[in-house]
Amino acid sequence: MTISQAAGGPALGLVLPPAAPPDLLWPAVEAAEEGGFGSIWVTDRTLSDVPWLETLTYLGALAARTTRVTIGTSVICLARRNPVLVAHALASVQYLSGGRLVTGVGLGGLRPGEYELSGVPLSSRAPVTDEYIGLLRRLWSEETVDHAGRHFSCSGVQLSPRPETPIPIWVGGYSPGALARAGRLGDGWLSVYVGPDRIGEPLAEVRRHTTEAGRDPDALTMTAYVFAAIGRREGEAEAVLEPALRNIYGVGLEQMSDACMYGTPDRWVDTIGRFGEAGADNVNVLLFTADLARDVGIVVGQVLPQLAGRRTMADA
Repeated sequence: MTISQAAGGPALGLVLPPAAPPDLLWPAVEAAEEGGFGSIWVTDRTLSDVPWLETLTYLGALAARTTRVTIGTSVICLARRNPVLVAHALASVQYLSGGRLVTGVGLGGLRPGEYELSGVPLSSRAPVTDEYIGLLRRLWSEETVDHAGRHFSCSGVQLSPRPETPIPIWVGGYSPGALARAGRLGDGWLSVYVGPDRIGEPLAEVRRHTTEAGRDPDALTMTAYVFAAIGRREGEAEAVLEPALRNIYGVGLEQMSDACMYGTPDRWVDTIGRFGEAGADNVNVLLFTADLARDVGIVVGQVLPQLAGRRTMADA
């Protein structure tokens, strides 16, 4: 199962906070699914200054708490994990969710100590990721897998149940290597740190790499990933996003504005529309908020209806 741009504009995805109390988290997830979000995602980190849930555990819980919406990782760092165990866990999520999974993969690297914990040199994470992407697909599709790679070997591995529906792999990142990886190996691309005015160039670069690899660039799903905050009135979203960015990245909204989507619902609709005009099929938002259920409710009540209205006009 995949998600792609609806007529008239991109689909909207919700990236869940790294951790939230269950009594606040699950009502927001339910509201997002019932209210029309196209997808819901979890992130990946082990070492953090803030609470951060383990990715695959979080993903499994999300599969159990939803019934229709696409779910995914945005992104999981394959290179610091055993690929057979990851393939097994993701195949289990695909089975339990009824085929609703998208696996977003990336290199990470904000916390080099995470690679030290796994015994993988930071300098090896790109070639390891490339190898593991191919190995995941084999483990999901072949009855028995023997693999003797540069970075991992296994013999006689059988995973069951194997996915009945293929699991798309979207490659995340903005570096030249990430764009090339998405074009060569990905079923889609997840951007980072780029707004609607600048996303067109990396989109074109991914398509170029896809063509050079002998693949169809129109078959890839292109997704913008942004940090986000919403408010009913001018200035409310900025008041939440500014201190959050300074706490995490050490810089404020002025320096990070191209990586963010913020403001009133009308401003959100305009920004999402501009992402669509630039070629994005989806816009995934990591929502910085003091009240997750309330702000998901604002998006459901005031943003998604406007996007649906634009699609209706486009279909007319």
